[in-house]
Amino acid sequence: MNFGLKLKTLMEESQLTQTELAKSIGFTQRAISKWVNLQSEPTETAILKVADYFSVSVDYLLGRTDDLGATIPTAQDLSRDEREVLELYDALSPTRKEDLMIFLRALSGNSSDTTSQKKA
Repeated sequence: MNFGLKLKTLMEESQLTQTELAKSIGFTQRAISKWVNLQSEPTETAILKVADYFSVSVDYLLGRTDDLGATIPTAQDLSRDEREVLELYDALSPTRKEDLMIFLRALSGNSSDTTSQKKA
């Protein structure tokens, strides 16, 4: 199966329109249509963005394997501590979630001017 058919199948399974996908990955609906209808081949950048969007491997999209190669971990893939962190995070208010993200970014050294400034 080629890229266009794989893409069409993924979009149908996700009940996603060409317009919605185009907006999400930064391409035009016309480009998506051409890929799905086998009128043009996507660029490397487009293939990577589609793979990331659907959490599948590039090899799957290119027909090199039937294994989706999903990259998003499931609950079973998480450690007990990771599951606990997610449960605690889910229980927080939106303001506390924002505070926690600022703290974590600062702790990891990934803070930026826009995310580290709290609202007064």
